[in-house]
Amino acid sequence: MKSNDANVKRFDEKAKSWDEEPRRVAMGMAIARAVEAKLGGSARPRLMDYGCGTGLCSLPLAGRCASLLGVDSSTEMLARLETKARAAGLRHVTTRRHDLTAEAMAGVEVDVILCAMALHHIREIGLLLGRFRSMLAAGGLLALADLDKEDGTFHEDRRGVEHHGFDREWVRQKLQEAGFVAVTLETAYEIEKPGRMGDVRRFPVFLASARKGSGVRRDGEGPDQREHEEHDKQ
Repeated sequence: MKSNDANVKRFDEKAKSWDEEPRRVAMGMAIARAVEAKLGGSARPRLMDYGCGTGLCSLPLAGRCASLLGVDSSTEMLARLETKARAAGLRHVTTRRHDLTAEAMAGVEVDVILCAMALHHIREIGLLLGRFRSMLAAGGLLALADLDKEDGTFHEDRRGVEHHGFDREWVRQKLQEAGFVAVTLETAYEIEKPGRMGDVRRFPVFLASARKGSGVRRDGEGPDQREHEEHDKQ
């Protein structure tokens, strides 16, 4: 999700056909259901989907939300989301092209932040979590969905991939360090891909949910290189 020109261009080129992959659509729906379960019976929240793509994970939640803000680095992905929202009559859906790892988003407060299958493109995880926390209202919900740690074979094209999935306890630790509480992790979906020997390989996708704690923390400003190197050693 970092605004590397070549990486953004690739996603721009894929936007028109992004929703044509049934496996991707099924995963989006599964993640949406898992997030909706975390919302419970609460009032209609303001939701931000960071790394939203075409809205496969967040548009199914739009009916539950007072507002839905889709944020992405790809202009074409955002255009596709806007087209889908208009077709569905969802006037409370807006988009914004922005890279939170490059610059904070001032003046934005939401009740829920969803970040699905984008975290493995982020080099500076601690920086991003800090900025997520600064944008959440008191007690707000953060929902992160991404791959369990894998051997690097999930992506055929590894350009723009900063992490080969994540160890769940590492994710828990980083959320707690960033000032989040009530951290839970569960399996939201399992991606099946053909293996090299004709078998089927399964890649679990976790949902990590957490609430904004009441403690005062910085917003994650500053370099995060050491954290990235430590995770690569896992």
